[in-house]
Amino acid sequence: MFNELKNSVADVMPKIYLHPFNQELALGTLTIETFIFYLNQDALYLTDFSKALALTATRLPHDRQSELFIQFAMNALKAERDLHNNILKKYASTTPTTHKQSPFCFMYTNYLLRMASTAPVEEAVASLLPCFWVYQQVGQRAYNKKIPNNPYQAWIDLYASDEFNHSVDLVIATINELAEHASIHCKQNMLSAFRLATLCEWQFWQGAYSQQTWPT
Repeated sequence: MFNELKNSVADVMPKIYLHPFNQELALGTLTIETFIFYLNQDALYLTDFSKALALTATRLPHDRQSELFIQFAMNALKAERDLHNNILKKYASTTPTTHKQSPFCFMYTNYLLRMASTAPVEEAVASLLPCFWVYQQVGQRAYNKKIPNNPYQAWIDLYASDEFNHSVDLVIATINELAEHASIHCKQNMLSAFRLATLCEWQFWQGAYSQQTWPT
């Protein structure tokens, strides 16, 4: 199933790889203001992403799957705390932070929470997978460029790490297990959910790069 999911976004992934945010981050030329804006929204995203993972965990058919997704939910909350304590507080005096989701963040998290609450569990997991897999792909490509003294190397190393790769493999294994007993109709909906969430990933970087906020 995962190969079908991957093929369904073959037109989107190059746009993500070539997005100025990801290109400049890999080269170390992204402005710190843009990066902090992104991290602030990412912290807000992770709070809701954790909730979506926990909601999905309660509906998975096997205990080991539920335990895995509960652990992912806890990891997302820890990542949110680490962002605040290690990075965002450091720049709080020079770069404004907000507790309000920007439009792109609001759109993405509300989609994930709706899927986790109301969609069949197979589709919910399909909507959560891009956050794992897309970041792995972006992180690996940035890591392969390996620019000396890149201020964003720690971020790149995180998403290119063996630990993160293992998490991605576990989510992919879960989605393949769920797809084994899914109907053709359900599989089509899984493809749609995966594609829409991947498009949300693209829009998240676009919104962060332009520092998009709500119009007033």
